[in-house]
Amino acid sequence: MHLITTLCLFSLAIVQANPLDVSIKNLEGKPAKLTDHAGSKATVVVFMQFECPISSEYSTELARLANLYASKGVNFIGVIPNSDEDAVLKKEAREYKIGFPVLHDSKLALVDALGAKITPEVFLLDAKGMIVYSGRVDDSWTERLRRNAAPKKKDLIDALDSYLANKAPAVKKTEAVGCPISRPLPKVAQGKVTYHRDIAPIIQEKCQACHRSGEVAPFTLTSFNDAVRWKDLLVEVVEKKQMPPWLPSGGLHYRGERRMSDAEISLLRNWVKEGCPEGDFAQAPLPKRFTEGWQLGEPDLILEAPEEMLLAATGKDLFRCLVLPTNLKEDKVVVAYELRPGNRRVVHHTLHYLDTQGRASKMEANWKEKNGVGETKGDRGPGYTSAMGVGFSPSGEMGGWAPGISPKFLPEGIGYFLPKGSDFVVQIHYHRTGKEEKDRTRVGLYFAKKPAKRYVQPLVIPGQFLVIPANKPDFTIRNTVWLAQEVLMHSVDPHMHLIGKKFVMNITPPGGKTFEAIRIDDWDYNWQEIYFLKEPMRLKEGTKIEIEAVYDNTNNNPHNPSNPPKWVKFGE
Repeated sequence: MHLITTLCLFSLAIVQANPLDVSIKNLEGKPAKLTDHAGSKATVVVFMQFECPISSEYSTELARLANLYASKGVNFIGVIPNSDEDAVLKKEAREYKIGFPVLHDSKLALVDALGAKITPEVFLLDAKGMIVYSGRVDDSWTERLRRNAAPKKKDLIDALDSYLANKAPAVKKTEAVGCPISRPLPKVAQGKVTYHRDIAPIIQEKCQACHRSGEVAPFTLTSFNDAVRWKDLLVEVVEKKQMPPWLPSGGLHYRGERRMSDAEISLLRNWVKEGCPEGDFAQAPLPKRFTEGWQLGEPDLILEAPEEMLLAATGKDLFRCLVLPTNLKEDKVVVAYELRPGNRRVVHHTLHYLDTQGRASKMEANWKEKNGVGETKGDRGPGYTSAMGVGFSPSGEMGGWAPGISPKFLPEGIGYFLPKGSDFVVQIHYHRTGKEEKDRTRVGLYFAKKPAKRYVQPLVIPGQFLVIPANKPDFTIRNTVWLAQEVLMHSVDPHMHLIGKKFVMNITPPGGKTFEAIRIDDWDYNWQEIYFLKEPMRLKEGTKIEIEAVYDNTNNNPHNPSNPPKWVKFGE
């Protein structure tokens, strides 16, 4: 009996559907199979989605690998497991320069045959369609929104090289990191939590500043179908407090706060558990309107780069400093500014500085002498690259911009002093999309009509250290200042570099209780921004301001660019 059972199990194993024979469609809408494009020795099936940022980021690397292994009898095939129109997918495949055949698995037949769950997820199949390796391409991503400075393990390459050398891969399966493959749900009309009544208002207020067409987020969340498609990812990232992107975990309340409440997270979670009921459209909020053009009216002065910035498809995020001469013949007082990204898909955030001594122009000239090419081949355009600051001590600062922060006039009698002949320097954090992009960002300045009584000035509280030793997980720096005069605090600008971990700023009024101005428990350099108070806060003479910054200079910090960790000097 035992022998018969074993034989039956073996029989079941060999009659399973061969993924090479599963019928799906090509991007022309015609029937297609993997065998139509399979390699003579092996085939790499890549499940991909262009709206998934991790998936799109791998486009260039996968095209490179496909070209590298084609002569070795290995073909790559992309498979898109969603219901988008073929014409749209065809256009996107061309824009992302995939470089190998792409098929459309709208009914998830191949997804089921191979057991795919994530995009990007790769399956290395032998000539008979048996799985040799499955999982991630490499370990560039430890989890969603957590990227290593550089990959340490190249799992797909290792598996390919082993297989082609007639050896079994040392690692046959890894966990892919990316976006979950969404499955269609039975339509549920009503429930305790419905989209139109309960979920749409949350998404409008907390997500749509970025997740709408043409903005920095990789996919839209402007409809019921959008929310259903990304439901699993949506719940995961809000439960982990990774989205909406808002670093402060404590302290004062700031303008444009994107924090989602526990009650809102619970509503999203329960909505998905109930099967995503749509509800009554009559209960839906009015569509959120976003102002097009200059939100504060026509500026008094518009600054613009002389040419477009060309951004390569892949690589590290780019920090580019644009030098914008004001050409002013007299001093001005700025009471508001507005930054308008030319391409909101790639402009992550900006920081603004003033230069009265021509140092930024010299840095740009020096950069052009080096061919004007950024750290990543393919970055071309005005300005110069500088990640950790602007490369010099600026003459002044003028805030910054991030998605969701609306421009606002300063209170009457207060302004930024803008000296005649100064340059306006914009440090732009560019985020890559997986395809070549262009941007031409503009800045609008609004001048005071009356003399200012007070000027906005930065109060810098520096970290006092020489080096951060290697392999220190909690290297802590503290500093304290006492105000010599009364001030109005308009904003807080925490600043650390890549190995930053935590940041706290406490304020103690004379004779009063200490309170937290801001606390960040999980620092991320890529999400730094300036936090503007909803209303300026008056701080009396003698107020104590304390800062505490913690650094993690170990391999456990995924942002650490050094492996093994090295001593980090002040300013690096």
